[in-house]
Amino acid sequence: MVQRSILLTNLADQFQSTKPAGVLDLSIVMLSEAATIASSLPYMSQVASIFLLIIKIKGEVDLYRETWVEVMYNVTKVVTLVKQFSSLCQRYGLYDEENLHKDFIFILKEVESEFERLAQLLSQCRGKTKFEQFKKGLSRSNMTKEIQKCDRQMTRIFDRFTAAMLVDIRFQQLFAERAQSTPIPTSVHQMPISSSPVLSFSRPVRPQVFFGRDAELKTIVDLILFSSASPPPPPARIAILGPAGVGKTSLAHAVLTHDRIVSRFGGSDSRYLIPCESLKSRESLLIALANSLSLLRPPETMSSDDHCSASVSGLESRVVSALSSKTCILCLDNFESPWDQPEAGRRRAVEHLLAEITAIPSVTVLITMRGGERPKGTAWTLPMLPPLTNFGYDAARRTWESLAGSHDEWAEKLIHAVDRLPLAVTLLASLAEVSGAETLWERWQRENITSVEKEKGDKLSSLEFSIALSLDSARMVADPSSRRLLGILGLLPDGMPVSPSSDFQRLFPDIPDISRSLDTLLKCSLAIRTADKRVQVNSLVRLYCEKHTLVAPKDREALRDYYVTLASHGYDSLDHDLFQGMTMEMNNMESVLQTSLTWTPLTGMAPLIEAIIAFTQFCSYVGNFSDVTIKRAIQVQGLSDETQGDCLTSLGSVYFDGDKVDLAQKCFENALQLHQNAEDVIGQANDHCHLGDVFYRCDKVEEARTHYQRAYDFNVQAQSACGQANALTHLGDTYRTLGDLEGSRSHYQRSLALHEENGDRLGQANSLKGLGYVYLRMDEIKLAKGCFERALDLHKIVNDLVGQANDISSLADVHRRLDNLAAAEDAYHEALRLHNRAKDDLGRGNALSHLGDLYRKQDKLQEAKEYYLDALRCHEKASDKLGQANDLKGLGGISHKQGDMLMARSQYHDALKLYEATNNSLGRANCQKSLGHIYYSQQKINEAAEMYQSALENYKRASDSIGQGNALNDLGDVERRRESYHEAEQLYVQALQAHLKADDKVGQGNGYKGLGIVYEKQNKLEQAKEMFEKARDMHRWSGQAKSERRDEAHINRVIRKLSY
Repeated sequence: MVQRSILLTNLADQFQSTKPAGVLDLSIVMLSEAATIASSLPYMSQVASIFLLIIKIKGEVDLYRETWVEVMYNVTKVVTLVKQFSSLCQRYGLYDEENLHKDFIFILKEVESEFERLAQLLSQCRGKTKFEQFKKGLSRSNMTKEIQKCDRQMTRIFDRFTAAMLVDIRFQQLFAERAQSTPIPTSVHQMPISSSPVLSFSRPVRPQVFFGRDAELKTIVDLILFSSASPPPPPARIAILGPAGVGKTSLAHAVLTHDRIVSRFGGSDSRYLIPCESLKSRESLLIALANSLSLLRPPETMSSDDHCSASVSGLESRVVSALSSKTCILCLDNFESPWDQPEAGRRRAVEHLLAEITAIPSVTVLITMRGGERPKGTAWTLPMLPPLTNFGYDAARRTWESLAGSHDEWAEKLIHAVDRLPLAVTLLASLAEVSGAETLWERWQRENITSVEKEKGDKLSSLEFSIALSLDSARMVADPSSRRLLGILGLLPDGMPVSPSSDFQRLFPDIPDISRSLDTLLKCSLAIRTADKRVQVNSLVRLYCEKHTLVAPKDREALRDYYVTLASHGYDSLDHDLFQGMTMEMNNMESVLQTSLTWTPLTGMAPLIEAIIAFTQFCSYVGNFSDVTIKRAIQVQGLSDETQGDCLTSLGSVYFDGDKVDLAQKCFENALQLHQNAEDVIGQANDHCHLGDVFYRCDKVEEARTHYQRAYDFNVQAQSACGQANALTHLGDTYRTLGDLEGSRSHYQRSLALHEENGDRLGQANSLKGLGYVYLRMDEIKLAKGCFERALDLHKIVNDLVGQANDISSLADVHRRLDNLAAAEDAYHEALRLHNRAKDDLGRGNALSHLGDLYRKQDKLQEAKEYYLDALRCHEKASDKLGQANDLKGLGGISHKQGDMLMARSQYHDALKLYEATNNSLGRANCQKSLGHIYYSQQKINEAAEMYQSALENYKRASDSIGQGNALNDLGDVERRRESYHEAEQLYVQALQAHLKADDKVGQGNGYKGLGIVYEKQNKLEQAKEMFEKARDMHRWSGQAKSERRDEAHINRVIRKLSY
């Protein structure tokens, strides 16, 4: 098979250069020579005459040219063998049939019959038009089947002819002389008798680069040696299975050269490794075994008994006898080649021979095979070794370093690109030693799988050729639908269910049995069965399918239409089953939608683009912010302004969700211009809404409110109730941020009513959640809890796990406000469980961070630290800088409480850098306020004042009235420490006004307390008592029990002073 690929390539090249003479002219010379020699032999006159008849066919054979290339390879092999046979007949004076074994007579009759049929088929293929072909009585499919049948017969005749010659002592000398390796031919005239000499065998060699298979190696060696224990049970029979390029042969060599195996079995004459790749029958396998056991010898060395056994059955007896006479280990490498035959009888014959060998009590047998099926008839040693899989990353890296001498980022990319397939890693690393990994990566991006090649036509040097061997296996040939299904799977990175749905099966009505064809692919190891009961092909096989266009046009159209329909369902109105189906098929949708852009005509592009936009929205909804598909859609030439604007809006949303705010803004602004050009009102409304999101994220709340208002106005113009509702929700957010709680509540209530009218459950949930936070700010705790609970119910209906988790976290915030910390803890854990189910690293990190806050508040600092560290890892995995900043700030708070001010300052400063990187004014302000507290506790009053002032400015940028009030309160504490009571009083009054504006009763209570302390310091005890009482009432109203108790203590102290 190795040479066959090259020979077929050469044949195809020569066909192109010899068009005037026709396809058969390549074999004319060889046929003529054989016919001339054969014509002098009485028993071959019929065969010779048919050879000459074939030569006389002078017309062009243009029909089925590619199929004939395969046949002509085997024809030429048979002709060459006939030529050699004829020469030997003359050499030994064999001029009558009595001197020949009956096997030859039978085979020659078969040759005669098959060449008659060959001549007929060639004649039928001489027609120049399909009409002429039709007149000859064969359809295209039937003709192809007949030609393929002829090809198989030629292969079988060659194997039987070779076997007959080898077991006839008089012909063994020729083959003994041919046992030396021959150079790969460059033209048809240099073809050897076999594509790989059937007598070849290999000595096992210890692999010099061998990583990642230690567990499998130990298991096999243990099975072999334990099976050789005393008293001896049956020796081990082990099959190493797996797909192409996974390292089966290397593992076999490692087993045979392992120190314990060498110690057990001794020298190389007791450890045999038989390459079976070129063996296609029981006879050729038997000959290879005989040769490895030195049973094939020149005639002058043979005894009379040997001459009596000169037959295939006699050779089998000699092989079994030789193996029975010694203790040895025998490895049959690539055993699928002789075993995997389309004719059941030939497969059973190979299985029977293997069973005979494995029944010998002194022989340990090891086979390697592509696929996941073991030959029948052999009792395989338990436990059976599972099929090999790809390298782990560490083994891939060590292999690369051993072969290439170094390892860098380009090597990382290449290892990842080939899915850590051992053969691919080995080949690429060997190439990288010469050309460098960076150059090789550039080549990979251009050529993909073709670049994984050192030599053409060698399965150990070319990954592509190795895959082609599996595709040419008999099981694949016997099930034509399996090759077609492989092309379909090549477009589906997540594969398909083992039992596809009826809807999916209806896409391919002319594939008779999809499950059967999937089973064929699994048995050939071209696909794998995953833990979630799906059948997939790896990325390298998919690249092969793409390069060789295995998918049929009608199949890719069916897949496109199926996934366009699926993607177009959107994301906010899916039932449970449809949501699960879209989630499972997300990677498949992406692959099919992307490839469809390359071949769908512009006239049919609109539904595909709409589906891609809907798919992009769905991906963002579930936390996958990939921009690849939508970017490719934007690159399509000839799109209208409206469609291109829609694509840019979608891309901007992806950037925005990925915290690339500047890029998002540019996309939205460009989309707005295109939508204005197209006079697309809805498009402009959406762009303004997205620009509002951008400015809101950047703490430019007034600009955000302006864009949201424009979005609302455009939606009114377009009479889009849904758009109006969404814009009102966003306006509610801005008014809440600006501290206008009544305005915020009004907008949320209006948006809720519109969402209810439209039946938009997700929109209702968002409005209710915003409304809940308004009520929480208003200290309407019961109303806030009710809103969050209603939002939770709605998110359950639309299967939004992340939404549910966030609602439960909001309910936990309610419990914290009520000082019900146990209930808050349970709620945060439930939210964490849901985020885990949704595989939402961002939400998981937020829930862990909330738990850290909760434990820090209870002074459970070690537990809090562990939660913050876990949260930090999740936020790093999600690439969420804002979350990381919050986690670092929490860790700084722990260090602060533990008195480690140096560590606290470091952590706060690290958090501050991340807040600055995300342009988060609120985070900066909170961090600066915490740093101010450290300086204040260290009596560094000036540094504290500077930090509090910076925090105040950032709270103003964030339009956070509560934060402003708290910062003013802290500055009041600084002035009070300086004994500047008048300045302190003014700052506390300003703080109180800010908290009144935000209707923040906790902040108001703190402001009144600060004034009370100032008045007490100034001995204004009545005023102090009044302020402390107001502080107590505010803290009582907001459920702040600890603060309320402190206020009571202040009041009692002032009362005592008044009583003096």
